[in-house]
Amino acid sequence: MSVADRLFLEILFIGVILTTVLFVNNIFLYKHKIRDLISQMLLSDIVTCILEILWVLVDGHPALTVLSYLCVSLYCISFVVFAALLNRYMLDRLSLHVSKKGFVLCYVLPLAMIALLCITTPWTQLLFWVDEGGASHTEVFFDVFFQGVIYLYIFTPLLIAVYFLTLGKARRPADAEIPASLFVFGIMAPALYLLELLHHGKGMDVYENTSLPIALALTYLITNVSTHNALDTQAKMEAVESDLRIASKIQADALPPVAPEFPDHPNVDLRASMNTAKEVGGDFYDYFPIDDHRICFLIADVSGKGTPAALFMMTAKTMIKDYATTQDSTSEIFNAVNVRLCENNEAGMFATAWIGILDTRTMALQYTNAGHNYPVFMRAGQPCEMIRDVHGLFLAGMEYTRYRQAELQLEPGDRLLLYTDGVVEAHDRKDALYGEDRLLGMVDGTRDLPGEQVLERVFDDVSEFAAGVPQFDDITMVVLTIKQ
Repeated sequence: MSVADRLFLEILFIGVILTTVLFVNNIFLYKHKIRDLISQMLLSDIVTCILEILWVLVDGHPALTVLSYLCVSLYCISFVVFAALLNRYMLDRLSLHVSKKGFVLCYVLPLAMIALLCITTPWTQLLFWVDEGGASHTEVFFDVFFQGVIYLYIFTPLLIAVYFLTLGKARRPADAEIPASLFVFGIMAPALYLLELLHHGKGMDVYENTSLPIALALTYLITNVSTHNALDTQAKMEAVESDLRIASKIQADALPPVAPEFPDHPNVDLRASMNTAKEVGGDFYDYFPIDDHRICFLIADVSGKGTPAALFMMTAKTMIKDYATTQDSTSEIFNAVNVRLCENNEAGMFATAWIGILDTRTMALQYTNAGHNYPVFMRAGQPCEMIRDVHGLFLAGMEYTRYRQAELQLEPGDRLLLYTDGVVEAHDRKDALYGEDRLLGMVDGTRDLPGEQVLERVFDDVSEFAAGVPQFDDITMVVLTIKQ
């Protein structure tokens, strides 16, 4: 084997390594299926290059005549398959779809003809033949028909792309992509082929085949496409993250301050906190005066997470506040809100909620629980307890749900903690839940602390309990304290 042939095989082997790496990345890194055109192109090109390496190695050995026939035949078939796949890929980028009839004429028929010629070539010698010394010899039909099909597959889309960029601009499909990498590929393949011819000269022993330049050009094309896709995906992710940051800011601005001031009610202290599991969450809270002597406060947890939950949250919050100013009781507020939320709720969203209205003249608290977590109630001088009552199904569950209400007389020093299930359902590495008992003990130990410090202590305790486990749900709390 000449030095030129050895150099050719070394470069071709490098081409196999490069395309193999691209194939592995395409499957395992970019998560493309094997039926993806890029994956199939890379796989068929790898097979083609390996077959040409074998062709060169067995050529000229009399004892390997049959193997030489087999290598050349499989090489021709695999190269046509690769070229057809490449053609389909580039046509797809141009948004040109082939009909079933066109698929048979353009792909199945040429491939069948090449396969038939390869099978019969030991007798017809139309494509190639192997002499008694084991040396392969290509015929004119090989250069005219076989390589003609290859070139037709590869360069037809490039000519169509040129047409769309010049004379056929008006006929160009709206979603057609004509990246510069297609044209660079079209230039690289023949340029590398010419360099190969110049290096080997007219009597080259590698049959003037194009698998090496095609492999190197394909490496450029797929690398460019993968890089472009990665950058495009990164840009889209950055755009989504930017939108989520804006949505998070809008959501935060829609909520009342965590430390509201009620100057007309100095003996009432309300504090809140919310820590979302994602950029935007489904939990929400609210508190606002209804009139000169009544304050409404509430907490809710929307099903699901992310943007859909946040949108449903904004709708529910707005409705509750609107109806709170027109209805006479907490049950009537939820009755009206529930009917509205059930309308056109095709997504099946729902929300658990707890609402209370405090009369600051008498300190009588009227409240309704729509399937929400039991509040923690701390009476001055008594152990903490759960208010274990539910007055109806969650909101947006059933249109005709009728909610009930209850009352609780508050005294100076009393405290009420509202929370979402992100608190009691937080779990540690052993999947143990934080639970209601631990929450009761935690709140019981904060009797002498102001409301904001109660929220901080509870959140810190939940975080310590669930250390090492990602936060899976929003953690929202509201604490009401009647000052002494």
